[in-house]
Amino acid sequence: MLGKLGSALNSAISKVIRGGPADKQVIKELKNALLRALLEADVNFDLAVKVVNEVERKSLEKELPDGLSRKNSIISVIYDELTRFLGEKHYPLTLHPNKPTLIELVGIQGSGKTTTTAKLAKYIKKRGKKVAVVTSDNFRPGAYDQLKQLCAPIEIPVYGDPENNSAVKIATDGVKKFLSEKYNVIIIDTAGRHKEEKSLLKEMKIISSKVNPDEIILVIDGNLGQSAYSQALAFAQNTPIGSLIVTKLDGSAKGGGALSAAAATKAPIKFITDGEDIDSIEEFNPKSFVGRLVGVGDLEGLLKEVRDLETLPSKEDALSMMSGKISYRQMMELLDMFSSTGKMKRMLSMVPGLGANLDDNMLNMSKENMSRYKVIMSSMTDDELDGKAKLNASRIKRIAQGSGKNITEVKELITQHKTVTSLVKKMRRGRRGGFNIPGLPPGMMG
Repeated sequence: MLGKLGSALNSAISKVIRGGPADKQVIKELKNALLRALLEADVNFDLAVKVVNEVERKSLEKELPDGLSRKNSIISVIYDELTRFLGEKHYPLTLHPNKPTLIELVGIQGSGKTTTTAKLAKYIKKRGKKVAVVTSDNFRPGAYDQLKQLCAPIEIPVYGDPENNSAVKIATDGVKKFLSEKYNVIIIDTAGRHKEEKSLLKEMKIISSKVNPDEIILVIDGNLGQSAYSQALAFAQNTPIGSLIVTKLDGSAKGGGALSAAAATKAPIKFITDGEDIDSIEEFNPKSFVGRLVGVGDLEGLLKEVRDLETLPSKEDALSMMSGKISYRQMMELLDMFSSTGKMKRMLSMVPGLGANLDDNMLNMSKENMSRYKVIMSSMTDDELDGKAKLNASRIKRIAQGSGKNITEVKELITQHKTVTSLVKKMRRGRRGGFNIPGLPPGMMG
């Protein structure tokens, strides 16, 4: 979604930046382009129209502070209105410090709720909490086994009873068991429901009343489209929704419909996920998200992602990387840090001037390629790894022979290294020549 909607928004904004004076006609054209971009991303029609009308009105009426051009003011308005549409504030997950926290996940079948349960469990465990999971889904065959399989590698216990026909009893028994075992956080995964399945919605309501969770989170599929609004509304009418998790914001997902669901429930989006990997979950911050959409990046989010990694680059390496001088050794260390392509792309999407223009062809970094590149780099000398020796034809041939790979594969690694370096340099040029948005650090827009 970041790629598709971000590219569309950037295209509309670029026409304003590179064109002549930002008169009424230009603003009208911008409004129409923004509307197309939002509708193509499946944002609810009425909400999309409301957003672009406000962009048009404020772009024409807003008084300009000293030193701010009309063009920069328009971009500021777009940033503000998209942020307002997505909720403005960042609502982190609240966990009780001195008593157990109970979280219940609800959603329609196929929304990725069970996978999200495991992702959320690991996310919370990494923050020092003792986490357990209860699956009351006796509606879908294999749900219990799937959750056990997902949670086993991260050492999180799962309670379920596939032979029990009462989802309510499974939920209450599981919560009672883990409370007695002094778990800090208990996540309850419920059966998938549809807005027309009255009996399941009623069951969900009973589970909520019996378990009395601290928060009920609605899991919404990023592919759901316009129907996300009515689906979310049906859930909100049956049980108090505290927040949302939007899933599958990768691949072909448009995402706008799911993001519109926040308006239906009047609840904030707390997390988004963008892949199957267990670590592909991140806190949702409207300002950072919009910043990535319009190309200003998310430095705070990037730093948070880096802190969550087990291995951190030294201060010297970090400064070197940000200057565009990335050695093969540093590249190998980065590959060790990234456990998935999704994590790499998510972090790159937070880089100012890069995120909205990032596509799948920029970095050919599948897990298989990562593994192959590391083997090739293990056959390099120290001088080659540190960038002190240029990789000429004879060195390439030697590296290929030493790693058991062919010359084409070594050249592919060299191309990827050049791509990474080039992207960082472009980002730096963009920041130096950028323009400013009020409330954001100077030079952030590329």
